[in-house]
Amino acid sequence: MENHERELIEKAVESNFELKKLYTQHQELDGKLKKLGKQSFLTAQEEAEERRLKQLKLRGVEKMLKLAAC
Repeated sequence: MENHERELIEKAVESNFELKKLYTQHQELDGKLKKLGKQSFLTAQEEAEERRLKQLKLRGVEKMLKLAAC
Protein backbone atom coordinates (compact mmCIF):
# COMPACT_ATOMS: atom_id res chain seq x y z
CA MET A 1 0.00 0.00 0.00
CA GLU A 2 1.39 3.39 -0.94
CA ASN A 3 1.64 6.34 1.45
CA HIS A 4 -1.17 8.38 -0.12
CA GLU A 5 -3.45 5.33 0.01
CA ARG A 6 -2.52 4.72 3.65
CA GLU A 7 -3.27 8.35 4.54
CA LEU A 8 -6.66 8.21 2.81
CA ILE A 9 -7.59 5.03 4.66
CA GLU A 10 -6.35 6.27 8.04
CA LYS A 11 -8.56 9.37 7.75
CA ALA A 12 -11.62 7.34 6.79
CA VAL A 13 -11.06 4.70 9.51
CA GLU A 14 -12.19 7.13 12.18
CA SER A 15 -15.75 7.23 10.88
CA ASN A 16 -16.22 3.82 9.25
CA PHE A 17 -16.38 0.67 11.39
CA GLU A 18 -16.07 -1.75 8.45
CA LEU A 19 -13.01 0.10 7.19
CA LYS A 20 -11.48 0.02 10.66
CA LYS A 21 -12.04 -3.74 10.82
CA LEU A 22 -10.38 -4.24 7.42
CA TYR A 23 -7.45 -2.01 8.40
CA THR A 24 -6.90 -3.99 11.61
CA GLN A 25 -6.98 -7.22 9.61
CA HIS A 26 -4.50 -5.70 7.14
CA GLN A 27 -2.09 -4.90 9.95
CA GLU A 28 -2.40 -8.43 11.37
CA LEU A 29 -1.72 -9.97 7.96
CA ASP A 30 1.26 -7.67 7.53
CA GLY A 31 2.67 -8.84 10.85
CA LYS A 32 2.28 -12.50 9.88
CA LEU A 33 3.97 -11.88 6.54
CA LYS A 34 6.86 -10.08 8.20
CA LYS A 35 7.30 -13.00 10.57
CA LEU A 36 7.44 -15.43 7.63
CA GLY A 37 9.80 -13.09 5.79
CA LYS A 38 12.33 -13.23 8.62
CA GLN A 39 12.78 -16.96 8.17
CA SER A 40 15.75 -17.98 6.05
CA PHE A 41 13.89 -20.98 4.65
CA LEU A 42 10.18 -21.66 4.12
CA THR A 43 8.64 -25.09 3.81
CA ALA A 44 6.20 -25.74 0.98
CA GLN A 45 3.36 -25.31 3.46
CA GLU A 46 4.77 -21.99 4.68
CA GLU A 47 5.20 -20.78 1.09
CA ALA A 48 1.56 -21.63 0.38
CA GLU A 49 0.53 -19.80 3.54
CA GLU A 50 2.58 -16.78 2.49
CA ARG A 51 0.82 -16.67 -0.90
CA ARG A 52 -2.57 -17.00 0.79
CA LEU A 53 -1.81 -14.17 3.21
CA LYS A 54 -0.61 -11.92 0.39
CA GLN A 55 -3.81 -12.55 -1.56
CA LEU A 56 -5.96 -11.80 1.49
CA LYS A 57 -3.98 -8.63 2.15
CA LEU A 58 -4.38 -7.46 -1.46
CA ARG A 59 -8.13 -8.11 -1.44
CA GLY A 60 -8.38 -6.20 1.82
CA VAL A 61 -6.51 -3.21 0.38
CA GLU A 62 -8.84 -3.15 -2.61
CA LYS A 63 -11.90 -3.21 -0.33
CA MET A 64 -10.45 -0.49 1.90
CA LEU A 65 -9.73 1.77 -1.05
CA LYS A 66 -13.29 1.36 -2.31
CA LEU A 67 -14.72 2.18 1.11
CA ALA A 68 -12.37 5.12 1.66
CA ALA A 69 -13.25 6.61 -1.73
CA CYS A 70 -16.96 6.78 -0.88
